[in-house]
Formats: sequence, C-alpha cells, structure tokens
Amino acid sequence: MISALPNLITTIRFLLVIPVSIYIYQGNDLLALILFIIAGLSDGLDGFLARKYDWISEFGQFADPLADKFLIIGTLLALAFTEKLPLWFVYTMLSRDGLILIGSMLYLLLFESSGALPNKWGKHYTGWTIALFIIILLRASFELIPIYLEWLTMAGVLLYVTLSLTSYIRKEGKEIFKQIL
Repeated sequence: MISALPNLITTIRFLLVIPVSIYIYQGNDLLALILFIIAGLSDGLDGFLARKYDWISEFGQFADPLADKFLIIGTLLALAFTEKLPLWFVYTMLSRDGLILIGSMLYLLLFESSGALPNKWGKHYTGWTIALFIIILLRASFELIPIYLEWLTMAGVLLYVTLSLTSYIRKEGKEIFKQIL
C-alpha cells in the first residue's frame, strides 16, 4: 500500500491544477504561488520516492509527466486570461507543445515505440517556464521583482522553445519524414 505513495502524490498534483488556476484568475496570486510551489516540489518528491524505493508503476510513468503538463498549461492559461502574459507569448508556448504532441503521436504510430524521449532542451524549457510563472506570481504578490527579470525569463523560454523544437525536428521529425516520404 505504501508503494502507491508516489501515485497519490501525482494525483494530488493533478488536483492542485484547479486551485492554482482559480486563485490566479481571482487575483489571489500569493496563494496560487504557494500551491504552485507545493505542486512543483511534489513532482520531485514522487520521483524520488519511486526511484529510491523502486515504487515505479505504469500509472506513474504515464501520469507523472501528464500532471506536470496539466500544471504548466493550466497555469499558463490562467496567466493569459488575467493578462499577466501576452497572448502572442502564450500562443507560442501552446504551439510548441501542440507540435511536439502531434510529432510524438506520429512517431508512436509510425515506429510503435516510445523512443521519442524528452530532449535536454525541453527540460530547460520546462525549468524556464516554471521560473517565469514563479517570477510573475511573485511580482503580482509583492511587486518586489523588477520587470526586466520577467522579460529575461520570457526570453529564456523563447530560446528554449526554439532549441527544443529544432532538436525534435532534426531528430524525430527527420525520421518521421523519411518514413512518410
């Protein structure tokens, strides 16, 4: 029973998406920030427990990255609806995820493999995205963070959008096009 603890933590992270998004939308940015950080820490905790005690499950392997993506997209949309992020920036981020999703589905269909793993640029993209969300919520809560840090982090996100997409296109995209053509 205790071996299900990582899956329970992942499930809680799924559920935290709702209050994080609602609190951002309602303007309670500090509470949203606290819950967002808790959700982020839970990601590290469930992964640590699963690896350390060999509590890895098929559910966890599927649900953990999905919970992370739900948290990112839910927070991104809430920040867009409250105009804390410009729409062009949100569209750019969503387009990246959409292209990678379509590419991953094609890759799975064509090669019947789960070999298309996240690349290092995608991991950096996620890290910069999380940093951006934290900076935005800190600025909205305390106004102590200078605006240029938000701009710098947005530039970092855009850089890793470009690098991660380029990497996917050069590797998995090239294999897909070879198979199709």
